[in-house]
Amino acid sequence: MTTPSAGGCERCQSAAAANEAIRRFVAGRAVWTPEALAELDRLWAVWRAAVAREMTTAA
Repeated sequence: MTTPSAGGCERCQSAAAANEAIRRFVAGRAVWTPEALAELDRLWAVWRAAVAREMTTAA
């Protein structure tokens, strides 16, 4: 499952959009397969990059 932003740059989405993607992905999930955990890790990486980018931009 991928969650690219408009334009196809998943690393360019906002922290809020990345956070929403994480919320959608974990909602109602009861079983965590290795693939699901890998996807969650990828989504967290996208979120962390967005937060860092927004903090740098704000500074």
